[in-house]
Amino acid sequence: MSKRLLTALTLTLGLLISIPLFAHHGSASYATDKQVVLKGTVTRWLYASPHLLLMLDVKGENGEVTHWVLESQSPTVMYPTGYRKDSFKPGEEVTVTASQARNGKPIGRIIEAITADGTKLGRLPAAASQDQPEVSVPAHQ
Repeated sequence: MSKRLLTALTLTLGLLISIPLFAHHGSASYATDKQVVLKGTVTRWLYASPHLLLMLDVKGENGEVTHWVLESQSPTVMYPTGYRKDSFKPGEEVTVTASQARNGKPIGRIIEAITADGTKLGRLPAAASQDQPEVSVPAHQ
């Protein structure tokens, strides 16, 4: 096989493999114009790349428990907004505002979270003045 053909095949294979990775980082699957506020019990907290994952059991008005899986951006991006490895512990009651999946499944992208001790996470702090509103962390695209 010629060197030129091998190079072309390698580049083509690399492009084909990388296309799904670009699709993965879109936010089109979330209804960013509709937010849900979830009060639930943490079942798992994963502080790792490529995305933070928070899993919650949320009890509905009928008493039925729904297991939610919520993601956020990477630890590097979310660290300045207060997220840490120990932000959530299984068994804690937390409140999370999220954009739910467009298909209605209990999956979402975290907008803001309030920990068991009342700490707010996920919004950039207002600039020097307290009169300025908080600014949402932009969706990772």
